[in-house]
Amino acid sequence: MVDETSSDKPEYQVILAVALCALVIRVAFVVVMAESLDADPDAYRRIAENVRQHGVYGSGSSPTAFRPPLYPVLLAALAMGGEVSPSMTGGLNVLFGVATVVLTFLLAKQWRLGQWSFLAAALVAIDPILLNQSALVMTETLASLLAVAGMFALSHWSAKPSTAQAVIAGIVFGLACLCRPTFIPWLGLSLSVTGWLGSSLRAPSNATTGGSKTRPQPPLSRVIGQPLAFLLSAILVISPWILRNYNVFGVPKATTTHGGYTVLLGNNPSFYRYLREAPRGTTWDAVELADAWEQRRYSTTPNDAMWTLPHSASDIKDVDPVVRSEFEDDKFAYSLARRYITDEPGMFVYACFVRVSRLWQIIPYKTNVDESTGRMWLRVATGCWYSVLFVLAIVPIVVVRGANNRLFAERTTTIIWGLLLCFTFTAVHALYWSNMRMRAPLMPFICLMAASGIAWISTYVGDRKP
Repeated sequence: MVDETSSDKPEYQVILAVALCALVIRVAFVVVMAESLDADPDAYRRIAENVRQHGVYGSGSSPTAFRPPLYPVLLAALAMGGEVSPSMTGGLNVLFGVATVVLTFLLAKQWRLGQWSFLAAALVAIDPILLNQSALVMTETLASLLAVAGMFALSHWSAKPSTAQAVIAGIVFGLACLCRPTFIPWLGLSLSVTGWLGSSLRAPSNATTGGSKTRPQPPLSRVIGQPLAFLLSAILVISPWILRNYNVFGVPKATTTHGGYTVLLGNNPSFYRYLREAPRGTTWDAVELADAWEQRRYSTTPNDAMWTLPHSASDIKDVDPVVRSEFEDDKFAYSLARRYITDEPGMFVYACFVRVSRLWQIIPYKTNVDESTGRMWLRVATGCWYSVLFVLAIVPIVVVRGANNRLFAERTTTIIWGLLLCFTFTAVHALYWSNMRMRAPLMPFICLMAASGIAWISTYVGDRKP
């Protein structure tokens, strides 16, 4: 499984070859799916153009904190003539995708996977979710890059502890949090683990006292100083967004105002009824909830009768509309979701399991009743891909036998960061709305583990040959 002769510093020519292969694959896919870049489902393009044209992160003169800032700010910085063209977003996504492939390859070389490092990079280059998202104006492609960059930075920091490495990791994590707030818990978990790793996994063990081996205490700079530098540098990167929200809205918010509705989307009577009654394999239509949410200005409390879905216009009280800020709307959505969760705690628990299963589901849902045969076989092929990938990714964990598994013995810390990332996204999306695309940032780590699984199988079979 581990190539003893492999260097963890591949030649630049090899890195360039990997990058060129990834570039060809991503460019070809984006060109074929170019029409998808015309859509702007999450309004990132509109926000970016508004920043360039009006100097306001929002719509016209109205500021917003509904979407995380990093991706639209990048689009705005690159927008020519104040407009964000599809070709520009496609090109930017291609660059993000190529960088993700290269960093995955470098991490695989650090794991001493030898020739299987190319497989890890190839798996990321052709992963269906990552490919699909590279042709959309959404954050998944950038988030995937920042996820693998975070693991790469943490791996370097744990291998060669220093304040500089801690600061670099903190900067990457800060950018990740500005791209998707889901990374914030990963930041907290990684910070809580770094002190333990510094005092146990990385501490030398060859000193002797009285003839017996001891593990000397590492310096405080490694246990306290470096984690503190990691945290402060991450906060420094996130702070402009926090200060902006405080100056504009009076709320020092580090996330977005989209969280409340995302919780409500997965916790409401309409969705719970769908889980109880809808045939397996059908999709839920959120129109009923969206219509009710549009009438929130006529409600002062989540306990109003109008929130007992399905609602109708007759449910609306003859009262003056309630004026709420974007942040008050977010708070109201959280309160409404809490009401529904309290009303049906059993369905909430069941819905959590459903959301986790959707995050990790293998076959995409059928979204069109008139689905073509080609589309059906594409979904089946995607299901086969992820079935094999997940099985291979589990192999290194299942076969671990202490020091006998050299991957885990030598690269424990990198795997810990990846497992923490998977745990974070799974825990967050157990509560918030979830689907397959939201696991895009996890796929580079899953592909690394799958390549490791194949490497272990190859070594095991080779050792068994007479």
